[in-house]
Amino acid sequence: MSRQKQLKYFTLITLFIFLFSLYSFAANQEVLTAKPLTNVVSRGAGSVKSGTLQVPMITWGGDVATIYTSDAGIFSSEGLNVSLFVENNFPKQVESCLKGKTPFIRGTMGMINAASEVFKREGIDLVVIYQLTWSTGGDALVTRSNVRRPKELKNKTIALQLYGPHMDYLANILSAANVSFNKVKFKWFRELTLPTYDTRGKVVDPVSAFLEDNSIDGAMCIIPDAMNLTSGGNVGTGAAGSVKGARIMLSTKTASRIISDVYAVRGDYFKRNKSKVQSFVKALMKGQEALGKLMKGKTGRQSEYKKLMVHSADLLMGAPQAVPDVEALLGDCKLVGYDGNVGFFTGKGTTRTLSRLTREIQASFLKMGLMSGKVKIENAGWDYSQLARGLSQASLVPQKKVKRFDIKKVEKKISVEPTSWAEQGTLFQIEINFAPNQSVFTQSEYASDFNKALDISQTYGGSLIIIEGHSDPLGILRARQAGKAAVEIKQMEQQAKNLSLSRARAVRQSFLQFCSRKGIKFDETQFVAVGRGILSPKYSPPKTKEEWAANRRVVFRIKQVEAELTEFTPLK
Repeated sequence: MSRQKQLKYFTLITLFIFLFSLYSFAANQEVLTAKPLTNVVSRGAGSVKSGTLQVPMITWGGDVATIYTSDAGIFSSEGLNVSLFVENNFPKQVESCLKGKTPFIRGTMGMINAASEVFKREGIDLVVIYQLTWSTGGDALVTRSNVRRPKELKNKTIALQLYGPHMDYLANILSAANVSFNKVKFKWFRELTLPTYDTRGKVVDPVSAFLEDNSIDGAMCIIPDAMNLTSGGNVGTGAAGSVKGARIMLSTKTASRIISDVYAVRGDYFKRNKSKVQSFVKALMKGQEALGKLMKGKTGRQSEYKKLMVHSADLLMGAPQAVPDVEALLGDCKLVGYDGNVGFFTGKGTTRTLSRLTREIQASFLKMGLMSGKVKIENAGWDYSQLARGLSQASLVPQKKVKRFDIKKVEKKISVEPTSWAEQGTLFQIEINFAPNQSVFTQSEYASDFNKALDISQTYGGSLIIIEGHSDPLGILRARQAGKAAVEIKQMEQQAKNLSLSRARAVRQSFLQFCSRKGIKFDETQFVAVGRGILSPKYSPPKTKEEWAANRRVVFRIKQVEAELTEFTPLK
């Protein structure tokens, strides 16, 4: 056989092996079809059973507060006889509520919206009554080396759990990046993570699929899995359960106001038992507050703390020894308490509300095939001044503003690495153009741009937002062409940088005033103004009047800086 024929034969064999391996991976995967829960949960609603109040939980940090509320006798003190149970199979939990085992549903806002259509079919409304937490680190999108930024998810394949906590998380990322849903291939799996039961050789979760199948570009997963896939949160080496080149593109440390965990109740039960449901909410608020005090004083209350952790590990994990896992769950979420519930249900101080999330989620789910129509989800409409009674930390006045970043450290970092650091970790950008010599940016003129920036900053509450001023280089390019002295060129460049910084600061000041007038709580240190001068023109040289105008801009650069939070966070 000639060398040419040998090479051709070898190439064909190699291609066959490659295609066979891809087929094997695909054949091994139990991939589900996205469809509304109405196609999954059987018809027929039953009355809620009387007697002990069955309360569902899922394996999440916020549910530790619910366990403590029970253990500390707070439910009993509110006149409630409660029994807790864990149900992580969401369709099964929905069916239990529909059939009357419990009046409550426990899930994320994405899960609750998906369930709402099932209850509407049976003539029952869902009423959201209480927010437990925001996910602030417990969930992540891990991608291969070919996908670094959200806009690069176009034409890529992403694996995630069907009817799980990441449906609206991924939808929000795609929407913020202006990536059309029909330009992304979703691979849906039954489980969130590798299950403890025997799967009989089938791949039933997105993490295992991402490990085995190179055609999957990203996976939505919980943070322990994300850490494994990326060799400890860095870059995957390909060893010990990691994927070579894999990175955490975005976790809920940055996207800290997307995944909201809540309790909802059947509307028919709510109407007949409103006082009992209010007592349930009041107990949860007291329980969260009491847990906060226990966590702060756990050194002196070790026995009580350990008892709670062991009980929580037993209930949530099925393993009393899994205390470190429960502690990690607690660290990955923010218990919102009374003030957080006031904001979520009334809009006081925030844009991330029940109504806002419902609109976003349902618009996305219709496009993703997870709902077939919009459904109204009711707000419990609590009197929060009444619920505040008996709570020591409830407040209807603004709390002290938190300073999360050290602006001087950020500015120093940018000055050392002005171009590379600006691009590294950038998630989204919002551009504002201005006229020549403009130095005033009125809120009325830029309301649309400011609203976009406000939405992003609220949703991605853990991000760092760099407000960059950019100048057009045309004048300096002409000076160089005319042979002006180097010192004169340098002065012109510095002048352009100073002018761009003053514009960035003017935009920042106007934007923060815009937020204040809307009554939005914000962290001023999240927004850092810098002047880039002529370092990064969009067009160099500009050839048209439009290109010249496009170079004069202020850019809101939303950055994921999780690896550098320690460096930028002010010392306490």
